[in-house]
Amino acid sequence: MFLQRKTGLYVFLAFRWALLLIGLLIHARNNPVTPELLLTTVLFQTIYSFAQIRNMNRTRWLTALADVCFGLYVISQTGGISSPVLVYSFAGLIMFKRFVTWNIYYSILLVYSLLIPLLFSRSASLSMYGYMMEHFNYSFVVLIFFICMGSIHYGIKVVRQEYRKLMMVYATSSYAASAKNQGVVAYSEGVLKKVLDDREVILCLAGASDSEKLQSWRQTYYTNYLKQNRPYSFKVYADVPSPAGEVVPFYIETLRDRQGNVYGWLLVKAHKNELTVLHKLYIHFLLIRLEADQFVKGELAYAAETAVAKERDIIAQNIHDGIAQELFFISIQLFQLKQALPADAREETLPFVIEVEKKVKESHRGIRQFIIELKDEKRKINLHHAIEKLLQRVTEHTEVKPTFEKIGWIAHEQLDIEEAIYHLVEEAANNVIKHAKAKHIYVQIEVTSVQWAITIRDDGVGMKLSRGNSGGRYGLGGMENRIKSLNGAISFHSEPGKGTTITAYIPRERSMAYV
Repeated sequence: MFLQRKTGLYVFLAFRWALLLIGLLIHARNNPVTPELLLTTVLFQTIYSFAQIRNMNRTRWLTALADVCFGLYVISQTGGISSPVLVYSFAGLIMFKRFVTWNIYYSILLVYSLLIPLLFSRSASLSMYGYMMEHFNYSFVVLIFFICMGSIHYGIKVVRQEYRKLMMVYATSSYAASAKNQGVVAYSEGVLKKVLDDREVILCLAGASDSEKLQSWRQTYYTNYLKQNRPYSFKVYADVPSPAGEVVPFYIETLRDRQGNVYGWLLVKAHKNELTVLHKLYIHFLLIRLEADQFVKGELAYAAETAVAKERDIIAQNIHDGIAQELFFISIQLFQLKQALPADAREETLPFVIEVEKKVKESHRGIRQFIIELKDEKRKINLHHAIEKLLQRVTEHTEVKPTFEKIGWIAHEQLDIEEAIYHLVEEAANNVIKHAKAKHIYVQIEVTSVQWAITIRDDGVGMKLSRGNSGGRYGLGGMENRIKSLNGAISFHSEPGKGTTITAYIPRERSMAYV
């Protein structure tokens, strides 16, 4: 409580002194203040202040009770129920709040408010009702004091509630440090629901594939809806259809990382302008925590990925310098042995030497392929993530802004299909950087149970395409051959000044499950 602190106690005692002196000055305008009364009031107030400052726990009740009795005495000496020191007397009751609950305090305040007119009406030989009617201003003083105390009570209650909410938001950092994505999402939703007065909260993460796969069906539904119907503003009230088909009002805030990229949305069930400034402040604080958590996890994931890539490169280099070189040396030795075989032993021994040489070459070929796969970027992570990293790497330190959209997801795909898609995007992106003079490159990869659909589009200078020479420029022929080798189809559309669009379709095996 405010009075439990030294600063608050000093302010309260200074306030009491001011009320006492002002009351005595007002009374002195019309009535003389006797030296005995002045000396008594100053002496008592000094002793009372000293006792409160010294924090005498055993005498708190006694000092508070003595203060109330002294207030009645001062009132009786300065005009009774119409005394200008009345407010000073009521202010002394505030000290009782240090020991009792608000309900008991209101009871004490009510009893004291009735006790004053009761005592003075008896001394004036009047009924309490008649005495109150003659001093009607007393009712206003009591009413105002009750209103002030009620306002203080309400203010303290609100401040405590908001403080608890703020501490709940602050505490999310310690939880986020040790939780997985879905744990952080569920915990953040729970905290927001509490601080937003039990409103429905849906937190959708769309930036990382791992987060997307961990989402509930409800989060997945709203994530897909917002991907297709992006809000026109980063903070907006909008009506969104629920999975059941009902239109639900939501406050939608788009989640952005430190680079300004969208990684999800926050939906709070609320009508327009229903959320207060404090509600939005709590949302802002929690989203800062969430973004920091996502940033740290992203950095850790990148560091882990880089460490794995370096380790794979080291292993690949060691295999190349060790086993691969030894196998190559053995193949040379076998070739020399084959040439040095004597004629009489050639017919019997040569087939065995050829067979060994064949096995060594196969092993050498397998080792080289293994080295390639160890060093290959697309084998470190899933295809979508690999292409995303590819676009970031290719467009880094350029003015080209990449946009990557993925529709659908599969657990596994044939390696040759993944290689074809990866190299198609790589070749097209390099062409955009080298030749197109574009500002944007847009890549969309859609997978269904039937096929892969790849679209690569830029807003560059474009080029002239003809049936006879399209394959010889910019590696377009290599792209076409790679896609057609998988029974796919590819088309190129470009006009000077209007950019270039590459569209490719690759059929899938129908036995692969679509997710």
